[in-house]
Amino acid sequence: MRHNRYSQRGFSAIMAVVLVVLLALMGGYMATLTSVSSINATVSAGTMQAWFAARSGVEWAIQQVIGAGACIASPTTFNLNGGGTNGYTVVLTCVPTAHTEAGVGAYNVYAITSRASKGTPGSPAYVARQINISVTDAP
Repeated sequence: MRHNRYSQRGFSAIMAVVLVVLLALMGGYMATLTSVSSINATVSAGTMQAWFAARSGVEWAIQQVIGAGACIASPTTFNLNGGGTNGYTVVLTCVPTAHTEAGVGAYNVYAITSRASKGTPGSPAYVARQINISVTDAP
């Protein structure tokens, strides 16, 4: 029985091609995983910044309502341009409701909504947060 050593030629080349393809697939998967992780970290930080931007809108609206004793013009839109909230757009709305109670008298309740957003809706980096509060001038 005689074995021809040339009949098994090329087996190493096939294994090398299979190995290269598997390594390329694993590399592509790792690149995708890293990209998704990076986007998640960016969006997570962005949502926190959006919350603070919305909160700053709420604080400003409260100061305006309490100082003037009336709602702000609704809607009021402004752009933030400093610190971690740079580039966020804040839209404020205010709806007053008059109330009268025996023994207390007349007072108003102001429903304030502050919505902060950054980016284009539908894009992976788009973030937005909304805060709803009620403020009263009751004695």
